[in-house]
Amino acid sequence: MRSNSYLVKYFWTVSLFFNLGVGIIFYGCSSSDSPMQSSTGPSNVSGTVFEPPLEFDAGENPLSIASGDFNGDNKTDLVVASSRKQNGISTSADGTLTLFQNTSSSSSRFPFVSSTITPTTEEWRQDMVSVDYTGDNITDLVVTHTDEDKIKFLLNDGSANFSDNGSIEVGDVPLSIISGDWNNDNQTDLAVVNRDNSSVSILQNNNGVFSVSQTLSVDERPIRTASGDWDADSDADLAVLLRDSTQVQIWLNSGTGSFSKQTTSYAVGSSPIDMITGDWDCDGNPDLAVSNTGDDTISLIYGKGNGTFAEHVAINSGRGPGSMASADFNNDNKMDFVVGHRFLVSTPGVSLLTGDFSLTLSDTSSVTGYASSVSFAATTEEDGAPPAEIVIIDADNDSKLDLLITLPLAKKLAVLFGKQYTGKLTCP
Repeated sequence: MRSNSYLVKYFWTVSLFFNLGVGIIFYGCSSSDSPMQSSTGPSNVSGTVFEPPLEFDAGENPLSIASGDFNGDNKTDLVVASSRKQNGISTSADGTLTLFQNTSSSSSRFPFVSSTITPTTEEWRQDMVSVDYTGDNITDLVVTHTDEDKIKFLLNDGSANFSDNGSIEVGDVPLSIISGDWNNDNQTDLAVVNRDNSSVSILQNNNGVFSVSQTLSVDERPIRTASGDWDADSDADLAVLLRDSTQVQIWLNSGTGSFSKQTTSYAVGSSPIDMITGDWDCDGNPDLAVSNTGDDTISLIYGKGNGTFAEHVAINSGRGPGSMASADFNNDNKMDFVVGHRFLVSTPGVSLLTGDFSLTLSDTSSVTGYASSVSFAATTEEDGAPPAEIVIIDADNDSKLDLLITLPLAKKLAVLFGKQYTGKLTCP
């Protein structure tokens, strides 16, 4: 099941531009902006904090990762969704899922066997969550059907066989989806960010049947939402990241799944792209973090526990920060950040999209509370590759935190085993 604390993704609406006249090739991959340019390539540091990457085929354009026990063997499996195919100088819808089933018969440190689930018709599946929406203790999937302004339900028969189980219309260009119990009825509900009509669709679950209970009207270009109990009243509230106004809006839950916008919004950095929630200072109040591609920073927004937040604290990141995940790597009871980076490397006549990832550790001696980020290679490819989604797990059960990273341009799932830190996924 997806957790906003440490399972996040970069928003790729993938397209390919090719200009024969000047020889420029790059993939446009955010919700609206172009990546920053650099004359320096990605990090090639490997095998220090993490083992060198192992790479596995994961479809044409792997983006989202979801986890759950899909075949009922009490082991956590993975599924990776490919949104669009790269067809030369254009793209087309795909929707293929790559299933990684955990098997005890494998002697590998990454004991997963992969198979492919191909949709009946190609679909643009931009985001995905794994949830038991029918209440039968079997983990199902919900995907955004982005080009048709719908979300689609994929029902699991308990043996990791998924079948279409209907869809429901939401807003224009649904990019992001999260789950939660909005009305405290012990059923999994959904919230969907609709970029092009500036809305968030609230879907409530009634015994496996969903309906849109509320449509939140937000400022232009919402690209991400996160949930947390901002006001400590034991129900799930929402935060919405607004791309164009570089703000985070807070929506408090009445307890019945009805959300109201708060008058105060919170500024972040330039060209924000991703947002996650967690308790960064481990004080019991949920916080927010936003990656800002335009100024190479992460905005930390600390919650006060009463529905309001402090002014954001900016910490430096690597070039072009995008996807984020968080855990306490060094066991100091402060949460650290893993950040995916993507940027253009410009050489005479050619600009190539590339990237790496970084680790930013907490540091009480720093005015921001965090040390400088350290970048590492996310792939075995010499020219690097920009990450999409990052997952922090202990894949080989050695108590060291490992990374899963989807690499859309490389068409791979990268696995990096932890080497240095034995940490915790959440606060103690």
